[in-house]
Formats: sequence, structure tokens, C-alpha cells
Amino acid sequence: MTTTSVPEAHVSVSKYQKGFLLLRIYLKAMVFAFTGGMAAMPQLMYDITQKHKLLTEDEYTEIIALSNSLPGIIGVNNSYFTGKRIAGNFGAAMAIAGTVLPAFFSMLIVAILFRQLPESRIMRGAINGIRAVSIAVLAQTGVNIILRNKADHFSRVMIVAALLIPLLTPIGAFYTILLCGACGILYLRFRDRSASSDRKKEA
Repeated sequence: MTTTSVPEAHVSVSKYQKGFLLLRIYLKAMVFAFTGGMAAMPQLMYDITQKHKLLTEDEYTEIIALSNSLPGIIGVNNSYFTGKRIAGNFGAAMAIAGTVLPAFFSMLIVAILFRQLPESRIMRGAINGIRAVSIAVLAQTGVNIILRNKADHFSRVMIVAALLIPLLTPIGAFYTILLCGACGILYLRFRDRSASSDRKKEA
């Protein structure tokens, strides 16, 4: 007697389910983002691209770049673009709520205990330890982005330029971002023109 396997039914996930999932993802990541939104990027990238597969790594890397380039709070920028792409306006609202609520309640606690915190040796020691760890977390984010763009020669040049320009010149990070963005626009226009001319020659 032969048995036939029944194919698994495809379970569709609504935008509301995705929105509440984003709320949980951002709450979990931002609770421990003591140094700001960038410190939560490795955890967010893992949860969004690998664990739940809501976006590809390339898509989320583009969102990280866009979040850092625009004015405003990096974490809120990131949560808005991520939530908007995954679940529309509801997803954006849930992701922003997950980003803002941990900071709101932590600031509330700090405001209540403001006078006692600077005098606490335990708190000073915790801040020193968190400060050291934050450097490694931010470096990990940068290394991951570099590894994902190692095959792109233009991206490698831009990474080196963005690192050296603020260090070796009086140009700040804001103007460095504008400069690298302008270089990217010119590069893509030149590449598209070269590709179109090559196609014309082949025709």
C-alpha cells in the first residue's frame, strides 16, 4: 500500500503579524543598545535577515547605509525604513515603537535616579565596561559591511575614503557622506553610459 505525501499548506503571514514581530525584534535589540542604534545593528541584522528572513542581507545593508546618511536618530531611521518595507505603515509604527520605548523608559529611570547615579561606583563601573564593549560592537558592524562588499571595488574605495577623509582632513562626517554619495551617483551614471555604449557597439 503506497502512501502519498500531502504537500504542506502555505501559511501566509499578514502585515499585522509581521508588525508585531518587528515590535518584538526591535524591543529585544534596543533594550541592550546602550550606545545608540548602531550598537543594535548586528542583532537586528541577524534577527531580520537570518532568523526570521524578513529581508535579505543586501536589502538590510542598504537600509543601514540610508539610515546613517539621513538626518535624525539612526535607530528611528532604521526602524522606519525596515518596518515600511516589510509591513507598510503599520510595520513602520511597530518598529519605531520598539526602538523608542526602551530609550523612553530608561531615560525616565535615569531622571528619577539622576542624583544617585553619578555617585554609584557600580554604575560608573558598568558605564566603563559598556563603553569598551560598544567599540567592539560598532567595529563588528563595520567589518560585516566590508566583508559583504569585498567583491565590489568601488565600495572598497569608498570605505577607505570614508575612513581616511575625517581622520586626515578637517572635513567632518556629514560632508564626507555627501561627498561619497556624489561619487556614487557619478560612478553609476558613468557605468550605465559605458554599458549602453558597449551594447550599441555589439549591435
